[in-house]
Amino acid sequence: MANTAVPTGSDSLIWTAPAAWTAKPVSAMRKGSYAIKGDGGEADLSITAFPGDTGGLLANVNRWRGQVSLPPLAADQLDANREHLDIGDLHVDVVDFLGSANGAPTRIVGAIVPNGGETWFFKLMGPDAIVAKEKPAFLEFLRTVRPR
Repeated sequence: MANTAVPTGSDSLIWTAPAAWTAKPVSAMRKGSYAIKGDGGEADLSITAFPGDTGGLLANVNRWRGQVSLPPLAADQLDANREHLDIGDLHVDVVDFLGSANGAPTRIVGAIVPNGGETWFFKLMGPDAIVAKEKPAFLEFLRTVRPR
């Protein structure tokens, strides 16, 4: 399984990142990648896309929650834990979770964006203080996302 290729989505979305974010090389899985430096460390912004709904909104939100050692949400808790944005023709669900990773307070602010039979993921993850400070810039960044 280690050598099994994972199908990724197309390059159907484009965006404009803030000047303060440092672009990192993309990979087979990442459509975009940025380092966001702050006091005491660095946060990572990953942009990925996959065909289909990749298990649905709840499964993906719970995957992110697991990455910061939080228990999964039940289906009836999802709406209370997300913010919906309409950006042009894009339907964007945004979540913000504070938990821990490697014993340190860690935050994920993420967006899930269905587009053209694919699901795009924009995930800002890192030390709580950095991600909390960058959340407004992340939300403004999301407003630049548009179809190619």
